[in-house]
Amino acid sequence: MMVELIPKREQKPIFGQMFFLIVSAAVLAAVVASFFILQQLIESKHAEREQLELTFVEDTRPLEEELSSRLLGYKKQVDALSSVLRERKTLLPFFALLERTTHPDVFFRSFDGNAATGVFRLNGEAESFFVLEQQRLAWENRTEFAYKLSGLQLGQGGAASFSVEFVVTPGFLDSP
Repeated sequence: MMVELIPKREQKPIFGQMFFLIVSAAVLAAVVASFFILQQLIESKHAEREQLELTFVEDTRPLEEELSSRLLGYKKQVDALSSVLRERKTLLPFFALLERTTHPDVFFRSFDGNAATGVFRLNGEAESFFVLEQQRLAWENRTEFAYKLSGLQLGQGGAASFSVEFVVTPGFLDSP
């Protein structure tokens, strides 16, 4: 039997070996986790792709026709609203003039007119015939329109009912 006279030192683990072992284990765990995560992502993307393919394969013509008809209906509504707003805008100069030239004791009950022809018919009432005469004088020398009083009647309490037809000069309704 051989006896060693020089005792050997106990070998301690090298720090670098332990460090590399831990790092290797962590990298292995990260790779395994990444593998499973990527597998899950691949499966979900395949399912999403299949769903999109089914959506593209479906016949969407009925839906497109419905949306097209609804869009056409909205277009008609917008066009109608636009024409009403244009007509209202063309009537604004006439109403502004009427507001400036109407006597405070004269009021109108009905209005009928056409901006294209420039002819407007109003039915109204004045507090008295004297007020109606003042109103007639206020309208008499206006260059923006011609007027014609008609249907004069004596109302209750001395009020004067009347109808008036205005014919505005061409181009007046086009001015702002």
